[in-house]
Amino acid sequence: MPQSATRGHGTDATAGFGEWIPDARRALRRERHILQTEADAFTRFCRRVQSVDVDAESADSMPARSATTTLATRRDHADSTASVAIREAYVETVMDAPHYAAEYGDTYWESVASEFGAELAVALRQAARVTPLLRDQLLAAARESKRSRKRLCSDLYDEASALDAAERTLRAVHEDLVAIRSRPFYGCPPHELRQLLADLDALEADCQDLAVRRQAGDLEPKTVHVPSAEARPLNEYLYQSLSSSHPLLSAVGRASDEVATTARRIRRALPADSETAEYGG
Repeated sequence: MPQSATRGHGTDATAGFGEWIPDARRALRRERHILQTEADAFTRFCRRVQSVDVDAESADSMPARSATTTLATRRDHADSTASVAIREAYVETVMDAPHYAAEYGDTYWESVASEFGAELAVALRQAARVTPLLRDQLLAAARESKRSRKRLCSDLYDEASALDAAERTLRAVHEDLVAIRSRPFYGCPPHELRQLLADLDALEADCQDLAVRRQAGDLEPKTVHVPSAEARPLNEYLYQSLSSSHPLLSAVGRASDEVATTARRIRRALPADSETAEYGG
C-alpha cells in the first residue's frame, strides 16, 4: 500500500466507488432471510407430517407393481384424505411464507413435484392412505429440502466474507486516493508529484490484485446448488436483479478508473522537463 498518503478515518469506500457492494449486501441479506424462513417452514412441515396417522397394513396388502405404487395404495381420483392432510400441512407451512407467492407463484402440486420429485408427488397424489413408507419418503425429502437451504445459507455467508475482505481493500484505496487528491498538484514540487504517481501505481496494483482474487482466487464466487434447480454460478443466482451481476468487480473497476483519472491529473501538472531540471541535466 502507498506510504506517503495519510489515511483519514470513517470514510466509506462505496462513497467513491458506487453502490454495487451495498446493493450486493442487501441482496445477500434478503436471500439469507428467505432461505432461513423456508428452512424453518420445512421444519414445521416435518412436524405436521409426523403427526399424520399412518396405515401400516395398507402397504403390506399392496401388490408390488411399480416403485410408485409401492409407496401408497393406488387411487384414481386426485385428492384422497391422506393427500389432503399432507396438502394442508404443506400449504400452511412451506407455502405460507410471506415471500412465497412473489418468489415462486406455482401451484401446490407443481411445488411438491419441484421440491420432492415427480415420482413422490404422483405417489402422494394417488395415496388412499398414508403408509409408513410414504411418510418416511416424504419426511426424507422435506429434510433434504431443509438441508439444501442450510447449505446455500452457508455459501452466502462465505460470499458475505468475500465482500467484507474486498471492501476493506477498497476502503483503503479510497482513503489513500482522497488523501492524494487533497494535495494542490500544481503547487507541489516535481519530486512530490512523482511520489504521488508511485503511490497511485501501488493503488492500481491493489485493484488488479483484488480483481484477480475475485475471478480466480480466494474471493472467487462459488457455483451453488439452488434448491429445486440446477447448480449455477452464485453471481447469476444472487445478483441478476442488480444493476451489475458482478458487483464486486464493478466496484473494483470504478476504483481503478478513479486511480487512473487522478494519475492523469498529476501528469498534467508535472513539468515535462522536471526530471532533467531536478538532477541538473
